[in-house]
Amino acid sequence: MANQEANLKKVLGLGDVMSIGAGQIIGAGVMALTGIAIGMTGSGVTLAFVISSVFTLFMVLPIAVMGSAIPTTGGLYRYTSRLLSPKIGFFWLTLFILAQLTLAMYSISFAEYVQGLVPSAPLKLVAFTLLTVFFIANLVGVKFAALVEKFMVIILLVALIVFVVWGMPEVNYAVFNTGEMFPSGFVGFFMAVGLLSFATGGAQVVAELGGEMKNPGRDIPLTIIVTTLAIGLLYAFMATIAVGVLPIVDVANMPLTDVARTILPGPLFIFFMVGGAMFALATTLNATLSWVTKGIMIACEDGWLPKSLGKVNKRFGTPHWLLTLFYIIGVIPIVTGLSLGLISALGTGVFLLSNIIPVFAATKLPKKYPELYKRAPFKLSPLVLNTIVYIGVALLLFQGYLLMSSLFYKIIIGAVVYMAVAATYVIIVGNNSKYGLNKPLHFENEPDSNFGNDPSIKLETAATLGEAIPVAKPSTQLD
Repeated sequence: MANQEANLKKVLGLGDVMSIGAGQIIGAGVMALTGIAIGMTGSGVTLAFVISSVFTLFMVLPIAVMGSAIPTTGGLYRYTSRLLSPKIGFFWLTLFILAQLTLAMYSISFAEYVQGLVPSAPLKLVAFTLLTVFFIANLVGVKFAALVEKFMVIILLVALIVFVVWGMPEVNYAVFNTGEMFPSGFVGFFMAVGLLSFATGGAQVVAELGGEMKNPGRDIPLTIIVTTLAIGLLYAFMATIAVGVLPIVDVANMPLTDVARTILPGPLFIFFMVGGAMFALATTLNATLSWVTKGIMIACEDGWLPKSLGKVNKRFGTPHWLLTLFYIIGVIPIVTGLSLGLISALGTGVFLLSNIIPVFAATKLPKKYPELYKRAPFKLSPLVLNTIVYIGVALLLFQGYLLMSSLFYKIIIGAVVYMAVAATYVIIVGNNSKYGLNKPLHFENEPDSNFGNDPSIKLETAATLGEAIPVAKPSTQLD
């Protein structure tokens, strides 16, 4: 079977990638977690959002560096499998698959907001319909899905800006004093910072789409950095309104609904609930479906899974079987009625903990690919990069622990059993010479690249990465 990656279309410009990154970040987190953070740190929530954005950068900058040096399809899987080892790469991918239970979380949360406006709306049907609509949108092409995303992100940003513009004049700035900013001390404050990092993270997933970007070496790091900081600042303004309009006791541990109803006239309140709360979830769901298949598609090419599973439709340039697989993963929790709390805690917790692996992989980049690292449009010194990696790993451990510790022991045991089965599969298949997976995998690149100081290693054929490597000649022209 021909290499399926060659059938992907390089159609994403900077605006498309920015929309995907922003849509991935802005989700239910700001709507639901702002009130919880207020309960932890009072009016310190504004500062907590700012610091959480900075902390999030520590967790995503290593991905930005790798994406700039070696932009590729399925970046997180490729970085772990090539920079660490094939077995570690596929084991990470099995954890990644489990984490995609969050597809159902976005759909169900959207349906709950619909019920808030139309109480008679059937929750399961609304959730199923939303997931199906975006599944079809992504089936017909990543460019079409990106256009849908761009439209929704514009509406979403307008809704959030409306909230800020109408709310800032109503803020009582007297609440921003030491006593009310740190009611639980610095422990409560930094717990809020860790919690809010769930809301400010997510832009790193654009590294999955490097093979479909026009200028990935520039656009991946630019999108990750700009969207993380800009949306974190927007969140800080929203948090200022959330804590400064109504008494803190009335908004602690509550969603933004009451604050929005207080500051916005009726039509704008409806617009905020639909264009803000609902579109925040819809953009995250659509963005996820645009990139979620890419790592598994490459794993199929590597031999871990049947190659037919990763087949790309030549007309639309989309991996239709893998999209269907993730569609089913998203549908199962909806039709079985799994609780939203369980889905979100398990899916997000596993995602955070598993991300430790690709973040750590960045430490191997300067030594394994020194020439590519040197020519990358965006890079850090090895010392700075390693320091950021270790800080990012510590933050991911902390956040993952916060979420996983909230689960019932039966769920934790089930997750451990899943990991054990996955590890067994990796060991058995990876050691089977039939699949050739016990050998190092490499990126296709220029002949003068230094592949681990081993001159006997042959480069992959150009088909493995398609046209995803023109990073050595960065362009400054924006799309």
